[in-house]
Amino acid sequence: QHHIAYLSILFVDRSKRRKSMMMMRCPVISCFIVCLVISVQTGSFHVHAFSTSPSVERNVGRASWTVVSAIKKEEQTTPKPMMLHPTRRSCFEQVASAATIMGVMIGMPGESWAEFAPGGTLVDRAVGVTVGNAEASQSRKSDNSNVLFDKDYYFKFGAAPVWIEPDSTEFPKTMPFTLSQQRYDSLKKYGDRVKAGLQQVQNLKYSGVNVDNPIIDPSKQDVYALRPMGLMSNGFLASENTGATNELFLSRWYINEIYLGIQDMMAAGDNKEQAKQAYESTKKATNSYLSMINRVITPKVGDKFEYIS
Repeated sequence: QHHIAYLSILFVDRSKRRKSMMMMRCPVISCFIVCLVISVQTGSFHVHAFSTSPSVERNVGRASWTVVSAIKKEEQTTPKPMMLHPTRRSCFEQVASAATIMGVMIGMPGESWAEFAPGGTLVDRAVGVTVGNAEASQSRKSDNSNVLFDKDYYFKFGAAPVWIEPDSTEFPKTMPFTLSQQRYDSLKKYGDRVKAGLQQVQNLKYSGVNVDNPIIDPSKQDVYALRPMGLMSNGFLASENTGATNELFLSRWYINEIYLGIQDMMAAGDNKEQAKQAYESTKKATNSYLSMINRVITPKVGDKFEYIS
């Protein structure tokens, strides 16, 4: 039997190439076609090269690979005799089959996850509002519909980040670059409102744990300046060049945790232990946010914020 495979490899000039999954990505000066005619006949190979005419080159619109396999038809009226000795073709077929099986076995996952975050990101782990941080608010809905800023860290990654200790630089590893003037303007515009809101968060310790004063619902009255916190993050952690960064999503997650933590304190009612636990998470979320903001406040920008004690 003769098994012939025609491989036509088409190269065109880089200026004529288009972005396509099937195009060649190596630069070629001239346009030509190499046709490899491989004849398998008792282990012998014959290779021939042909060049194209200018008329063919002009008809070429883009680079592509064209593989045409032609196998000589034969009558199948009689059964094939059983081979007592393995042939070259049978060895190739067995090796190909074994390689396919091994590839499937190696690529087959065992105990693994493949889920989508609320924002559509495919992750190889479980997705959940407390995945990564057991102290995160459990009142957050899985679709992120009950938070102040829906485009946050959980929206993109489907997990909860760790808390950030005051003045720590371990997480996140780096901070996005923004102009000093942009940060200065943001601090000047929202700084006083954020400081007043932080004082309200500080006072929650007495009204939440001791239940001396009623807690103001942040969804009805923004006395905690959570929205100004988010607007200030836009000026500190994003720019026209960088767009919405992962650090910006991270800061929004901490703001959302403050928002949810205050509501958890309200839902705790007379349960002082639950209210205290919600306040501790709210305080950690507030200090995590301030730690990120203080990292990018230089002496030229202004004074750093004080943490919640």
